[in-house]
Amino acid sequence: MSGRLAGRRALVTGAAGGIGSAIASAFVREGAGVACMGRNAAALDELCLTLGPSAVAVPGDVGDPVQAASAVRRAAELLHGLDVLVNAAAVDCEWEPVGGLSVESWDETIRINLSGAFYVCRAALPLLAEAGGSSIVNVTSVAGLRVWERDSAYAVSKAGVEMLTRTIAVEYAPFGVRANCIAPGVVDAGMTDAVTDPADREALVRLHPLGRMGDADEVAEAAVWLCSGATFTTGWTLAVDGGFLARG
Repeated sequence: MSGRLAGRRALVTGAAGGIGSAIASAFVREGAGVACMGRNAAALDELCLTLGPSAVAVPGDVGDPVQAASAVRRAAELLHGLDVLVNAAAVDCEWEPVGGLSVESWDETIRINLSGAFYVCRAALPLLAEAGGSSIVNVTSVAGLRVWERDSAYAVSKAGVEMLTRTIAVEYAPFGVRANCIAPGVVDAGMTDAVTDPADREALVRLHPLGRMGDADEVAEAAVWLCSGATFTTGWTLAVDGGFLARG
């Protein structure tokens, strides 16, 4: 541990998922106090037990504005303030062409991925502005930057989070709040756990010039840097994608 986040107070949404859990773990290792938010209270409790006293659980659904605001308030109470926010909560409900995608899947994906990021940011921004020198990292996806067929709801939600992040970066720069995105390629954790067919997994590997899928810890390292050393970086999207986007 190098203590790059020593004394920082962070809320991480989607903390029970693969990327969210890795980010929460990396933040604790780097000295931060971390409030772990998610819908699975039991998984959050287990994670916090593993991470130790620097981690606390704040169960809640980011897609519910009341629960999102309540979780932000609870995180600030438990951590005695808030100066870092990471939105990693996400779902990917249904893979269908646009004309066959159900309204229910569209609504749920937008509710969690885009509206959820907005609800949490909206509740946290006054606290982040008050603290000054604060940082937001929103986890998006290469799917929000390049068309991924049959996954329109997810892609649109992530593209929306990118614009939300840039807007926050401009509006809240005078208050010392930086806002950036991380756009992972295909990461071998969380959503990809359901991909078990070897041929399907190999097809995902081939999308990346580096010849493998990413690791959640590599995304977490990017989040640590954006919240510590990247002090003149805001409104930017950092691709952690093994060269995925370089193919054009």
